[in-house]
This record gives sequence, structure tokens and C-alpha cells, in this order.
Amino acid sequence: MSMTVRHSKSRGGSGVAFAELDSTPELIARTSVPESKKILGFKWEVKSRDARDPRGAFKTLVHRVKETPPLSLYDAVELGVPTSVVLLIAKAFEGSRESVMDLIGVSETTFRRKEEAKEPLPEIAGHRVMALLRIVAKLQRLLEESGDPEQLADFNLESWVRTWIGEPLPEFGDKTPAEMLRNPEGQRAVEELLERMRGGLPA
Repeated sequence: MSMTVRHSKSRGGSGVAFAELDSTPELIARTSVPESKKILGFKWEVKSRDARDPRGAFKTLVHRVKETPPLSLYDAVELGVPTSVVLLIAKAFEGSRESVMDLIGVSETTFRRKEEAKEPLPEIAGHRVMALLRIVAKLQRLLEESGDPEQLADFNLESWVRTWIGEPLPEFGDKTPAEMLRNPEGQRAVEELLERMRGGLPA
């Protein structure tokens, strides 16, 4: 499946949907976080064999986020989110890495510099990556709690999130969920909306 870039103009700015998949050569399997600074119970790495199944690898990462205590997630972000996570999200959402960089607020120049130096993303971009992962984890949890297991087995969560996150919503003053992820207050607003949507989520 491919998608085209969709800019949604609103009073708060523009929301960006994931774009058509580009030809990134590979997912980087190793994390850019120093080996001595790994977080007990949480890791960013994507194993080489998992890189052949981006959606599966992404689901594994989301599961880690869902099962890891908040303090450990805080430490993981503080120590640095590797650039490989951006590539993984792009592959799993069938979008370009540029569309993910736009979502998390990092420029192509900065991303390439960090990628080549095997350094983690800038701090603010790392927090936005974690916010996205937490939103997907919450959606997954809500679906598991309220949905039919047989229906959920065929439900493409990444595709649903990809569409939903770029849609202007009246609850956010016609801003998109992607725009709301730009700061902690907006992130909390998105999580609160998902809680209110609990009974109306697709299954």
C-alpha cells in the first residue's frame, strides 16, 4: 500500500499524513545508545531478522513500550532514541522517513548527521517518538480490551493510525493528532481523547 503526502491546514498549523514509501536500504539493527547505558527491561534494538518484517518488529517495540514502567521509558528517552526507530516506523506505516521526521520535528540534515555519526535523535524528537509509540500502545490496549479477538487478528492498526493521525479533529480545534504530539499537553489531550473513544474504536 502506498500513500501520498497530505497536508491538513488548520488554525494550529498543518498536519502531515505518512507519505509514499521510499527506498531506504535497510533498517539499522543496532541502537545508537551506548552499550553501557542500556535500560533494564527496555531496548530499542531491532534484530536483523526482524527487519525483514517491519510491522512485526514495530509491534514488538510497541509491546515493549506497553509493558515497560514509565520511569524506564523516561530513562530510555533521556539516554537517546536511535535513528533506526524512525526507519522502523516509516517501514511499518508504509511511509517515507521524511514524513516521520516531519511528524517528530527533525530536519533531514539533522537526521542524516545523527545517522552517520550513530548518535541518538535530538531530545525533543526522541520525546515525540516515544509519544507516538505510547499512543499506538494505548490504542492496542484499548482494542484488546474492547474488541473481538477474531476481528482484531485482521485489523491493521498501523494503517488506521496512519490515517487517523493526519485528520483534523474538532476535539483539537481542527488540529491533527500529529500536531498535538508536539508537546506534552497535546500528548495528554490525545490520550484522553482515545480513552473517550474506547467504545467507538474500530475492531
